[in-house]
Amino acid sequence: MESFHEYMTEYKKQLQKGDIKKAYKGLMEYFRDLRSHFINKYPDYYVSSSIYYGYMDMTYFSFFPKSLKSRSLKIAIVFIHDTFRFEVWLSGVN
Repeated sequence: MESFHEYMTEYKKQLQKGDIKKAYKGLMEYFRDLRSHFINKYPDYYVSSSIYYGYMDMTYFSFFPKSLKSRSLKIAIVFIHDTFRFEVWLSGVN
């Protein structure tokens, strides 16, 4: 296993290349646009006011229609960074 210092050195190199910054920025813009799409397409749903950006593990926002809200449930649109895929989760309201 490499040391934290070695990880940070590699992280800095990758950021200096610029590709990771551009990809991450594009992904977050897509996520913001997706959230806006839900707000505009489903005005009767409550869409969370924020996006959880995570620690490059997952990024998500939640929404719920009245039928789920009354049951203290919500739907989360989640991007899993490790597997590089979107998932839809049903979860409890905390």
